[in-house]
Amino acid sequence: MPWIILAASIDNGVKDVQKKAEEIAQDPTKNLWDPLFNDILIPLFQIAIIIGITYIALRYVGQVVDRLLNISRFQQKRGATLARLLKSTSRYGIYFISAITILKQVNIDVTPILAGAGVIGLAVGFGAQNLVRDVITGFFIIFDQQMEIGDFVQINDNIQGTVEEIGLRITKIREFNERVHYFSNGEITRVTNYNRDRMRPLIPVTVPYEEDQAYVQSILDEICEDLSRRFSPYIIEPFSIFGITNIKSDGVEYTLTSVSTPEEYWMIEREMRKAIVTKFIEKSIEIAYPRQVLTAADDLHSLMAKRQSREPLREVAATVGEHISPRKDRGGPRKDEDGDGDGDGDGGGDAT
Repeated sequence: MPWIILAASIDNGVKDVQKKAEEIAQDPTKNLWDPLFNDILIPLFQIAIIIGITYIALRYVGQVVDRLLNISRFQQKRGATLARLLKSTSRYGIYFISAITILKQVNIDVTPILAGAGVIGLAVGFGAQNLVRDVITGFFIIFDQQMEIGDFVQINDNIQGTVEEIGLRITKIREFNERVHYFSNGEITRVTNYNRDRMRPLIPVTVPYEEDQAYVQSILDEICEDLSRRFSPYIIEPFSIFGITNIKSDGVEYTLTSVSTPEEYWMIEREMRKAIVTKFIEKSIEIAYPRQVLTAADDLHSLMAKRQSREPLREVAATVGEHISPRKDRGGPRKDEDGDGDGDGDGGGDAT
């Protein structure tokens, strides 16, 4: 029986091949070339077109975003931040659309894939709450303009540096020593931005109490006038003496201040320190430093003179030793000469 079934199946197969060959022989164009074109060549050609369009879109999406931001007249730093974000998001969207289109061209039903991706995305959203928090926080950081690319910031009262990148999930901060820190946006709770509109340089200087304070103030006025003249393009308010801001143990503290543009804040503070030190050296004014001054009163001198006129210390110790004998056991009662410890010298116990 198995041989009969096998022979019958082979016979049916041969008949099918013969039938197909007869159909091709009767109409070669329809039965041979149409499946080749419809099922192989045309889908490959469409996939090639999709890949080409994807390449062109990826190549020019950056230029389109930059042109849109220029048309919108965004500020330079804010435009750079939004450009990074839009370019990254656009690339992900282009890749996703291209993949779905290619799958449809090879006759793969993408509906179950999209439905499954939605369910998986929902499950991931519940399981990865930190990721969702990072993305939401990233949006608020960008649109609230808390910081932008190129700003010098301090994150969480800890890390200071220049913002290099703000993404949907992480923010990249580069310190002055070139170390790069990656912060999850959800971890950023406090942002101190040094590049917002204006900055106020504050430089304290302390001079000793012995200096002529009126003369010191006149020299500080000269320093402020010189700095205001030299850095007039970068200052919003001229340099001035804020006043005596502290009375310290080592001297009187003055504070020089101004209001400058954020970009020149650090340079102006350095030049203020340099100008103060140079001018004080030129005018022979001391800058206070920790010191100790000992003053001896007249009665202290007389007391020391009396002590110098007394007997040497070892003679005094010998005299005292004649009246007080040393203890033989630490912490016990002093033994007198008769050894009974009562101090009466009679060798007996306590007197009654």
